[in-house]
Amino acid sequence: MHVHQDRPRAAVPAAVDAGAVGETPARRAVRLLAGLPLFDGVLDASAEVALAQATVLSAPAGTVLFRAGEPAEMLYVVIEGRVRLTLGRPPTARVLAAMERGDTIGLAALLRSDLYPVNAGVVEDALLVGLSAETIRQAIVSHPTIAARLIGDMGAKLARFVRDIGGFTQRTARARVARLLCDLQRDAPAGFVDIAFDEPKRLIAIRLAMTPETLSRELHTLAAQGLIESRRTRFRVLDAAGLAHAAEDAVPVAGTA
Repeated sequence: MHVHQDRPRAAVPAAVDAGAVGETPARRAVRLLAGLPLFDGVLDASAEVALAQATVLSAPAGTVLFRAGEPAEMLYVVIEGRVRLTLGRPPTARVLAAMERGDTIGLAALLRSDLYPVNAGVVEDALLVGLSAETIRQAIVSHPTIAARLIGDMGAKLARFVRDIGGFTQRTARARVARLLCDLQRDAPAGFVDIAFDEPKRLIAIRLAMTPETLSRELHTLAAQGLIESRRTRFRVLDAAGLAHAAEDAVPVAGTA
């Protein structure tokens, strides 16, 4: 297991599940996984046997789960907190994604017995379930439904990655910003009116393949067009249909009118 500590260990928030008295690590892991949409209705008593070696990890902000180039020996499932995936070394590392509750980390490399292709670092105190390569292999053999869910999740992540890459090359900067705001609004809890960036603008800009200045300029333009109301890192969508239309603004093809 490749868990590194970049700063002194901090207390995990009280909101993070502490486990029931007398509960075994395996039972706790299965209970936590069963509460996620990815495993809803899948983890019965036989699954507890298949995942007997699962571990529950409390990881404070600053913990490095693994670094690019290390052998992939563990699949991590985020129960609480946030884990950031980056490529390269600080201070020029590029932010690829922020993984939150229900997200899996490292499955593709684990199944190939490969090296982790990215770095994974905890940025908000987290609770994770760790599944070793051997545990995953046993689950695939004895409980194929678990394998089907994991592979489906991996396919969804690949589709999202392809969509994002296409967005970088085919959509204008304004469209990429509008798409992000549309996604934030879609994922917001029911009844929430305001949406917010979950990371500093600098990191959001890196993720969208633009400079912070460009991000600020495009947010200002969207606000001037009456599509959003902007207050620093918090936003309110005023015209959802117009914002969705702006998110499809393509880069003009050379040679066309």
